[in-house]
Amino acid sequence: MEGEDTEVPEILTDDQTKEAAMDPPADNVDDKEEPVEEPEQAAENNEDSLRTEDEELGIRDEGGDPDPDPKPKQISWDESVEDGPAPQSASKSLINRAIAGMWASREMLTEESDKQVVMKTTLRELIIYCIFLFTIVYMTFSQYSKDYYLLRSRIESLFADQEKITQVKDFWNFAEGSLLDGLYWEELYNKGRVNTKFRCPDGNLAKFPCPVPDTDRNMMYENRMLGVPRIRQLRTGNASCSIYADFEKAIKRCHAPYSFSTEDTEELRWPQPEFRKYTSESAWRYQDATETGSSSFHGKLTTYGGGGNVQNLNYQKNLSAAILAELKQGLWIDQGTRFVAIDFTVYNGNINLFAVVKLVYEIPASGGLIPSADIQIVKLLKYNDGRDYILMAVECLFTVFILYYLIEESLEIKTHGMLYFAHLGNLLDMVVIGVSVTQIILNVVNFIMVRQVLDALIQLPFEFADFSHLSNQVKALTYLSGFNVFVAWIKVFKYLSFNKTMNQLSGTLNACSKDLSGFTVMFLIIFFSFAELGYLLFGSQVEDFKDVTNASYTLFRTILGDFNFVVIEQADWIFGPLYFLSYIFFVFFVLLNVFLAIINDTYGEVKADIKNRKPAFQLGDFFMVGVNNVKCAAGIRDRQLDVENAVKRAAEDDGFVTYQELRENLKHSNFSDLEVDLYFDKFKDDPTMASILLDDEVADEMELENERIRQLEDALEGNDAGDKILDEKDPSEANRMSARPKSGKQARQQRSARIREELSGGEPLEPNRFYSLQERMSRMEATVGPITLKIDRLLERLDDMKKSKRGKKEKMTRFMDALEADNSIDEAAKNQQIADLMKKISFSDSRPGTSANPADI
Repeated sequence: MEGEDTEVPEILTDDQTKEAAMDPPADNVDDKEEPVEEPEQAAENNEDSLRTEDEELGIRDEGGDPDPDPKPKQISWDESVEDGPAPQSASKSLINRAIAGMWASREMLTEESDKQVVMKTTLRELIIYCIFLFTIVYMTFSQYSKDYYLLRSRIESLFADQEKITQVKDFWNFAEGSLLDGLYWEELYNKGRVNTKFRCPDGNLAKFPCPVPDTDRNMMYENRMLGVPRIRQLRTGNASCSIYADFEKAIKRCHAPYSFSTEDTEELRWPQPEFRKYTSESAWRYQDATETGSSSFHGKLTTYGGGGNVQNLNYQKNLSAAILAELKQGLWIDQGTRFVAIDFTVYNGNINLFAVVKLVYEIPASGGLIPSADIQIVKLLKYNDGRDYILMAVECLFTVFILYYLIEESLEIKTHGMLYFAHLGNLLDMVVIGVSVTQIILNVVNFIMVRQVLDALIQLPFEFADFSHLSNQVKALTYLSGFNVFVAWIKVFKYLSFNKTMNQLSGTLNACSKDLSGFTVMFLIIFFSFAELGYLLFGSQVEDFKDVTNASYTLFRTILGDFNFVVIEQADWIFGPLYFLSYIFFVFFVLLNVFLAIINDTYGEVKADIKNRKPAFQLGDFFMVGVNNVKCAAGIRDRQLDVENAVKRAAEDDGFVTYQELRENLKHSNFSDLEVDLYFDKFKDDPTMASILLDDEVADEMELENERIRQLEDALEGNDAGDKILDEKDPSEANRMSARPKSGKQARQQRSARIREELSGGEPLEPNRFYSLQERMSRMEATVGPITLKIDRLLERLDDMKKSKRGKKEKMTRFMDALEADNSIDEAAKNQQIADLMKKISFSDSRPGTSANPADI
C-alpha cells in the first residue's frame, strides 16, 4: 500500500472477543447537564440515534449485529454531486443521473465526498484517458514510417551537386547538367552495342541505351512527376537603396537586400527579346502571388514572397534544355535577382507518398549564391488500404473523445466558473481540446483540397501543379500533432496526482518557483551580456557568432559541453581565451551549481514533507478493497484490511481519528456497533494509534477553539472600516466576537505589536483609533477570566472521566477473569451475561453520573 503503513491490532477471534469485551466504549462528555432518563427510554433513544446514523450511511444494521449477508456498499456516481432541487419529472431525473455518471470527474466532487467515490472516479478518469491517449498516439504515429526518410534522402542525394554552387555561373552549369539528369530519366542504364542481338522493351535492338516508354518515365524509375517543373525568381529594383554621395558618379546601380518593400514588380525585358522561342511571356513579365499560385517561403536570409517571374519546363528533357539555354542567353538572372527556386512534385505509388521539392538559391546583396533544398514528404492520399481504414476508424473515435471532453470541461466550467482556469491541469485540458479541434478541421480541409488539386492536374497534365499549399498545411498539422502528443503525455501527471510520489515533481517546482524566478533574472542578465559581447568580438569571423541569436544558441551549447574553442582562439588570440574562460567560470561553475542547489534543497524538503504526512487512503488501498470484496463473495473477507482502510480514511482530513469517523467508515464494511466500540478502545492501548486518536468532545472543542482564534485574528487585523462596522453591530454580537481570545496575554501582545507596527511606519496613531483599541482590549480581557475557568472545569471533568474509565476497565477485567474461571456456567450463558453487561453499560452511559458495576450483575 502507498503511504505509511499503520499498525492495526490483529482481528479478534471468538475467544479473543470475550477478552476484548472488557474494554468499554468511550464515554460522551457534554458541557451541559442533561436530565436523567430511564434505562428503557435511554436505550430507545440510543437505538434511534444509531438507526438514524445508519440510515445516513445507507446501512441497515438491526440490533447492532452485522448483516448476515454482508455486501459492500454500492455508491452511485450522483452521490458526489451536491443535492439540488427535486426533479420535476422522472425523465429529467434520469437525464441528470446519466450526465452525472458519464461526465463525473474529480473536479466536480466536493471535499466531503467519500474517499472510495473519489478513488473510483479517479480510476475511471484514468482508464478513459489512457484509451484516449492510445487513440491520439496511434492516430499520429501510424501515418509515419522510415519510408519518409528514405525517400527524402534519395532525392536529396540526387541533387547533391548543388551544395557546391557559389556563383551564378555555377548555377547555370548545374541546371543544364545535374538538374536535367535528375529530373528526366528517359533512358535505361545500359549503354548499347552496335553488334548485339539484345532487344529493348520496345522491341528494337539495343544498339543505344534503351528508351523508357513515355508512360513509365519516372524519376529514379519509381517516382512519377506530377505536372512539369517550374523555375521562379524574385528581384529588387534599381535605386532600391541609396548610394553614398562620393560614389554616385562611379556606381550607377544599387539593388538592396530583398524585402517585400524593395521587391521589383517591373518587367524584366519589355518588349520581350526577339530571340524568345521556347520561353513563355510570364518569364519576362512580373506576376503577383495570386497569378503564380505560390506561397511565401522562409529562406536562410529572409522571407520571400510568392510572386515573381516564372517559367514552366517541359515534360521532355530536350525541350527543357532549350528553355534553360534561352533563359541563360537572355540573362534572365541579373544583378537585381535575389531569389531563384525550382519547384516540382513527385508521387511514389509503391509507398503512397508525395515529395514536394523546392531547390532554393538565395543571392545576397553582398554577392555570391547560397543553395539549399526544402524537401517535404507528405501523405496526401490517406485512405488507400486496410490499415488506412483502421486509421479512419481511430480518427472517428478521436472525434468522439473530443466531443466527450468538450462536454466534460463545459460542465466543470459551469460548476467552478473562473476558478476553473486557475488550475494548470485544466489549462492543459483546454490546450489539448483546442489543438485537437484544429487538427480535425485541417484534416477535413486537406482532404477537400487534395481532391481539387488532383482534379485540376488530371485536366492539365502538362502544366505545373503547385502542391506547396498542401505540403505547408500538412507540415503545420504535423507540428500540431507532435505538440498535442507532447501535452497529452504531460497531462498524465494530472490523473496520477492521487499518488504522493507522483506529486514530487510538481511540488518541487511549485516550492522553488520564487527562488527560480530570482535566479532566472540573474542568469539572463549575465547570459545575454556574454552573448552580445561574443557577437561584437567574433561576429565578423566566426559563423556561430554572426548575430545575437546564433551567439545565444552557441553559448547554450557551451553549457552542455558542445563548443569550438579553436575557432574562437583563431579569431582573437587574446580576447578569445579570456572570453571563453570567464564565461565558463561565471555560468558553468557558479550559476549552474546555484541552479542545481536550489532544485536539490527544495526536492529534499518536499520529499521529507511527503514522508511525514499522515497515512491516507490511496489508490492501492482502493484496489485492495476491491480484492477484499471479491474475497468476501467467496467467504474469506479480510476484516483487518477493512479496519486499516477505515483508519486511513478517517485520518486523511486532519490527521486524527474520532469515534464517529471510525464508526462511519467501519459501517460501510458492515461492522456492528459492538465491533466498532471494541476496536476503538483497543486502539487506545496501541502506542502507534494513540497519537492520532481523538475523542469527539475534544475534537469539537478544538474546532470551536480554532474558530474563536480565526475570529479573533480577523478582529485584530481589521482596518478602521472594519472597526466601524463592528461597532455598529449588535452589542451582544460584538461581545461574542471579543470573547474568544486565545488568552489575555496573547491578545495584549498582538495588540501591542500592531500598535508598534503602525507607529514604526512613521504615521501617528489617531486618538479615536487608540481609544477604540483600548476599549476593545478591555472588553476582551474581561471575558478571558470566565473562559479560563470554564476550560479548567472542562479539563478537570475530562480527568475524572479518564479515571472513571480506568476504574471501569479494571472492574471489567476482574469480572471477565471470574467469568472465565467459573466452569459451572456453559458458553451460551457466558455470552448472554456479556451481552447483558454491554446493554447495561449503554444504559449507564446515557445517565450522567452513573456507571455500570460488574458486581451488580
